[in-house]
Amino acid sequence: MRGILARWLVAITIFGVTGELLARATNLVDRLNGYGRSLYTAGPEPDLPYRLRPGVQTTYVGAPVRVDALGFRGPEVAVAPAPGVRRILVLGDSVVFGQGVREDETVSAVLARTLGSAAAPVEAINAGVPGYDTTAELRLLARAGMALHPAAVVVGMSLNDYDPPPAYSPIGVLSYSSRLGIPLLDASEFVTLLRWLWRWTRGALGYQVLARIERDLPQAGPATGLDRAVESEHRRFYAAPPPERWRRVVDACAALAAFGREHALPILVAIFPEQYQMRADADVAPQRALLDVCRQTGLTCLDLQPAFAAAGGTLFQDAQHPNAAGHAVAGAVIAAALRAP
Repeated sequence: MRGILARWLVAITIFGVTGELLARATNLVDRLNGYGRSLYTAGPEPDLPYRLRPGVQTTYVGAPVRVDALGFRGPEVAVAPAPGVRRILVLGDSVVFGQGVREDETVSAVLARTLGSAAAPVEAINAGVPGYDTTAELRLLARAGMALHPAAVVVGMSLNDYDPPPAYSPIGVLSYSSRLGIPLLDASEFVTLLRWLWRWTRGALGYQVLARIERDLPQAGPATGLDRAVESEHRRFYAAPPPERWRRVVDACAALAAFGREHALPILVAIFPEQYQMRADADVAPQRALLDVCRQTGLTCLDLQPAFAAAGGTLFQDAQHPNAAGHAVAGAVIAAALRAP
């Protein structure tokens, strides 16, 4: 019996070691994940679980991306702005980051061009990070943003900011799935692949879920199945927000407002719409709920949905991310708000 167990142990060890070597040699994790791990690095705390990796140049969702030495998308910037330069820090998630658009098309770039002039230049730093919520954005502001001496802060808020950011795994993958709790296995790329294979057999991988959404909610006019799925999710959430998740939103807004008062720092929150809200019968209950939170907490908030709806045309590249034209609309409205007394 002991001999059989020993042979099984040897076989499992060889299988595991061989699988690990092949997984790392073929880079299967990044090839299957879709989002290269090179873009991210571990963060300093649970509410700031990861950051953009300084100095990276890569392609992300079809668009070239470069990250400066301070960990922000865009060209290199000095820690302190040059004399006479007004610096604006733009925080947010993948919308502000500019998923799928070029660096010079993002809302940050639009703000710099719109607000600046040769006599009074403006620097708008893109501090958007895919997957962040308002809590993570506040922690980034406190830990790294204030060191840049911003004259004002813009926070791009998405309607799904009730979702906390994913965790940064020991092998650098962003994931909402829990760890196994065994350090050796959690640090294994081969085990990660096996777990993904198990989820694939159950149809639980992201692309499989999206495929089912598109199948079960087929196109209805300009709205794709994914648009309708996002709308359905928002309707369910904002009709009866789960207390714990809603409390995180409210607490983050209150803390953001308090931070601005403490540091005498103007903070403007811009609420971005979703593609389904471009219809004439758009449900804007999420905006109403978020604007109520802004009033309760003393935040200055700007609803971008009316401007997007009035602009017309194609402003989104998918259900949730604006294209270059959408970023231009957002930048123009935010710039006008920043010009106001």
